[in-house]
Amino acid sequence: MTAPNTRNWSANELSDFAGRHYHIEVNGEVQTPATNFSPKLTERIPQGINPRILLLDLTIVKTAEFGGQIVEYHKATYEHPTSGHQYDEVDILFDGEIIERIKVGHPKTFAAAAPKKPAARKAAKTSGKKKPAKKKAAKKASAKKKGAKNAAKKAAKKSTKKKPAKKTKARAKK
Repeated sequence: MTAPNTRNWSANELSDFAGRHYHIEVNGEVQTPATNFSPKLTERIPQGINPRILLLDLTIVKTAEFGGQIVEYHKATYEHPTSGHQYDEVDILFDGEIIERIKVGHPKTFAAAAPKKPAARKAAKTSGKKKPAKKKAAKKASAKKKGAKNAAKKAAKKSTKKKPAKKTKARAKK
């Protein structure tokens, strides 16, 4: 029997919220010849030489006696508890031959984040290194803005003041 068409495979090793319990989820879509067939993923026994590669057998199972002759894709899923970062790859086999190889994703969790070291930060602060260069540039820029504002205010005051009338020659002679 030839291998069915497959698409959209993904494998992720996920943890619970606390980061204590892990499980692997493998998802994909498999083309079936009729509506009364569905794909099934099971763990292959024996697993194989490399313990970092999970081997799964794909089978097409008849779920009902009658079904429409519509070729369509059905979802295939597999879920299994793990010890966390246990697998690097998942191989999907059909009739003993590998039809798909998937890299396992290890999404970050809150518990997986490394704890921050406050001692290292304190040592960096007391080491005497300064970061005033950026502050000085910011201070200079704000000083320039203030100077420009003050100059604009002075110019506005001068333009609003009434200027005394110019003396004419006739007035000057008197």
